[in-house]
Amino acid sequence: MGLSNDDIQKIISWVVDHGLSTAYAADKFDVSQRRIQQLVKEYKDTGEVPSLKKRGRKPYREYSDEIIDLIKRCWKKHRMGAVAIAERLRENHGVKIDNNFVHMILLENNMARENDNKKGRKKPWIRYERNHSLSAVHMDWHQNKHRQWVCAVLDDSSRKILSAGEYERRSAEHAIELLDEAYENFFHVRPIREVITDHGTAFYANKRDKDGKAEHPFEKYCKEKDIKQLLCQYNHPQSNGKIEKWFDTYEKHRYRYDSINDFVDWYNEIKPHFSLDLRTPEEVFWKRARSYILGNFFEMTEKGDKI
Repeated sequence: MGLSNDDIQKIISWVVDHGLSTAYAADKFDVSQRRIQQLVKEYKDTGEVPSLKKRGRKPYREYSDEIIDLIKRCWKKHRMGAVAIAERLRENHGVKIDNNFVHMILLENNMARENDNKKGRKKPWIRYERNHSLSAVHMDWHQNKHRQWVCAVLDDSSRKILSAGEYERRSAEHAIELLDEAYENFFHVRPIREVITDHGTAFYANKRDKDGKAEHPFEKYCKEKDIKQLLCQYNHPQSNGKIEKWFDTYEKHRYRYDSINDFVDWYNEIKPHFSLDLRTPEEVFWKRARSYILGNFFEMTEKGDKI
């Protein structure tokens, strides 16, 4: 067993005050004579009884004010959580820093809040995503705190928002407008192949005939554009979790921007995404679309089209 602070106090008293030998003290406390000699020497040099040092990491207060300021500036620009900020500081600035310390600084400056849902979570998240941009997109509706309805088209692979809008009401017409905007804007890369939605009335006709068929404008649009509609399971919002997560980000940061377009630009081009290895959706979108862009280029070259 190791020595306690009370043991050290006794050893100093026995050897210094009462003249017992260091060999005797070592035998009684089951430690080496050399250890007893070190303690006695430290006491004679300093005049203070040695105390045991606590094991573990360095206390948080040893991080400099410059690092604390860097944490706050990183949050103000990117609005990321503690784990992502700590990773960014390690990768981009060479700062060896603990995730918990970053979280503590964010809490102290009202830049984060405790999330009881994350306490005690044992299993790591398993993410499923398409390998290439525009393979599939997510769509959903969300009512914000101002009672407006928000809808967006989110690329599954890169998390890039391809189009988004705020409306007084949700409707199939607005959903079609946004999907068509995304389809036309990126058609030169490749057509959108699949769209993932819930069974909401803006996306799907829940009243269908005996053959499972129904007339619905959004479904009709998808068929015309050869976009396969994938429906989420009932009462299972995790199927459309990526856009649900984007709505969380929308609620936290939309008020900082004059328009939804400004907010989308910040989300796509400035805010690093932790699940994208701290790259932005814009970066990842074009990287994962590269094979299609090159394929289009070679196809045009073979046909003799002007570049």
